[in-house]
Amino acid sequence: MLSRRARTEILVESGPALAHDAARAIERELEVRVVVPPRQGLVMNQVRETARNSRFYLGEALMSECRVRIGDVEGLGVVLGADGAFARSLATIDAAYAVEPTPRVVAEIDRRIDDAGRELERRRAQEAAVVMGSRVSFDEMGGQDMSVQAVAK
Repeated sequence: MLSRRARTEILVESGPALAHDAARAIERELEVRVVVPPRQGLVMNQVRETARNSRFYLGEALMSECRVRIGDVEGLGVVLGADGAFARSLATIDAAYAVEPTPRVVAEIDRRIDDAGRELERRRAQEAAVVMGSRVSFDEMGGQDMSVQAVAK
C-alpha cells in the first residue's frame, strides 16, 4: 500500500479524472458528509534563499480545499487552482483510506492508483530520456580551447 503522500502525488499528477472516478466509487458504498464545502483561498509560497540561508515569500498561489467526513474520520483535499470538485474528490479518497476497517472499494482504487503510478513513472522516464539526449557534459570538453581568442582564429 502506498503512503498518503505518494498516493496524493499520483492522484494530483494523473489529473482529476482518476480522482473523480475513485470518489464516485467510494460514495456508492459509503456515506460521505461534507464538513467544509469546496472553497478557494490563497497560500503563500515560501522560498529559501541559499546564499544567505534566509526565507522569503515569493508570492501567493490560488488553491482549492475541501473537508469531508466518513463515519468518524475526516479527509482533506487541497489542490492548486480553482477546482473545487477535484479537491472534494481528493478529500473523499483521503477519508476512505483512513476508515477502519478498510472498505472493499479501497482495494480496487488502490489497484487503479498503482496503475496510474506506473504510467506516471513511464512518462517521467520518457521525458528524462528526451532531456538526457541533449545534455552536455562539460567535463568531457576539458581538452578543448573554448576561449574567445581560439574561436576568433
